Amino acid sequence: MTRHHGVVVGVDGSTASDQALDWAAAEAVRRGTTLTVLNAYDLTTVPGQAGYGVGPKVMRDEATEVVGRAAERLARARTECAGLVPAVDDISWETIRGSAAGALVDLSGTSGLVVVGRRGLHALDRIVLGSVSAAVSARARGPVAVVPFDPVAESSACPGDLVGPVWRVVAAVDFDDHLDRVLELAFDEAQHAGAPLLLVHALPSEFIAGPYAMETAWVHQHQGEATARLEDELNRWTQKYPTVEWTIEMAHGSVTDVLTQRLGRHDLVVVGGRRHSPIVGRILRSDADRLGRDVECPVIVAHEQG
Repeated sequence: MTRHHGVVVGVDGSTASDQALDWAAAEAVRRGTTLTVLNAYDLTTVPGQAGYGVGPKVMRDEATEVVGRAAERLARARTECAGLVPAVDDISWETIRGSAAGALVDLSGTSGLVVVGRRGLHALDRIVLGSVSAAVSARARGPVAVVPFDPVAESSACPGDLVGPVWRVVAAVDFDDHLDRVLELAFDEAQHAGAPLLLVHALPSEFIAGPYAMETAWVHQHQGEATARLEDELNRWTQKYPTVEWTIEMAHGSVTDVLTQRLGRHDLVVVGGRRHSPIVGRILRSDADRLGRDVECPVIVAHEQG
């Protein structure tokens, strides 16, 4: 029988994964669900403590130590950051042998949300060296949240207080096959967080011809039609989520540029996503990949579950 998970977070002992752990813990509390903390290890073929090639016991012990430090972090946060950490009985710990990205992708098919931390890699580093966050957000079989490193939180006595809260949910909406998934996830997140929801529809600049196109009747007509269509779509979501306050904003430019200009540290942005190979996502700079790399707030990519 398939085991279903609530929120799953990958940890590796880095500061970036520590902050992802803080955010995932707060997200599990918001959702009223369980938290699974996962560490995965692969065997290496480089010199290590056990001679040429680090043995499985050494790797397993190191992975167990990482999970132990994560447990200590959440125990401290449960005392110092009230309401941002699930109860002890709602947290499980897993240490597995294999690829971290592969394990998280597999779990994403049966989880409410998979959470990964984002390291500060440049674009070329991400292509050449790879990135767990990029690979998981590209290949996930369900929704995945990418949590960026927050330098302010790093020096805080209670990092979870700065990383965990969500003050506003922002959703990138377009009239494609992502729309229902994005709206459902965005409304759900806004309700859990008790936060307002901003729905942003961006009209790409390449569809606007001429230096004065912003003022053309065609642009205004498109904005009016798009607003009306969105409002029609939102009627049924308002019935399902009557407590969520939402607004619509029309903007010009690429969706990544538009959102980057509007997002702050305590926002949560929701975007649609199509599953593809991680290298394609990084080279072609998909909207989800660019946002996951560039913005200073968590990004949820709303992949279809399954």
